[in-house]
Amino acid sequence: MWKGIKRELMGTFELLVGNNGQNGLVRLFGYQDTLSLDARGRFRIPDELAGAIHHELGRVQRASGAEAPPVPFRRLSFYFAPGTRSRIFLYPTPNIRLAVDDFENPPNGHSPELIRRARDHFYAHLRFVEADKQNRLVIPEGLRKHAGIDEEVQHIALIAQNYWLALARTELVEQWAAENQEAFEQVAPDLLDPIRRTPPAPSGGEPETD
Repeated sequence: MWKGIKRELMGTFELLVGNNGQNGLVRLFGYQDTLSLDARGRFRIPDELAGAIHHELGRVQRASGAEAPPVPFRRLSFYFAPGTRSRIFLYPTPNIRLAVDDFENPPNGHSPELIRRARDHFYAHLRFVEADKQNRLVIPEGLRKHAGIDEEVQHIALIAQNYWLALARTELVEQWAAENQEAFEQVAPDLLDPIRRTPPAPSGGEPETD
């Protein structure tokens, strides 16, 4: 699937404003690519993606009313964080608050000690990484171990996943593709083409279809 893949910009990169109160967040859609790693563990953000992210970061800056662009907006940068399923998540600078807020205000269902250990792992591996003039980013060593990206790995998959980018070994992405499609086929009818029903009548009668 991923072998020989070229850049694909199938969607848009847009600023999320006024949706569920999440103002000033960059959203990333419809991007997937296979990137090369050099001997230092660096990869280059493709020009199309870099341009789109810069554009949206500028929109975030203007929405905030800032008069002078801070350093994170002048040069492409991300918060690199450990992700699930042997992935590395790259959060655009404004979006890191999503992960931080969730760890500081976790949902119910897990023990406080488990949340604490997971949070400690997350913060211990969280790194702010700024691109060089060629838009190259270095994967921090601890996160390379987290994702199983050793010295023999020469290519990495990059996927846009709404609020962050995800890096993973290409063979893992190939394995997940069929699983993800199967899950999509199961839930998509209810999400993309749902039949809305009104609440049951007080008498206990059958709900009506819109």
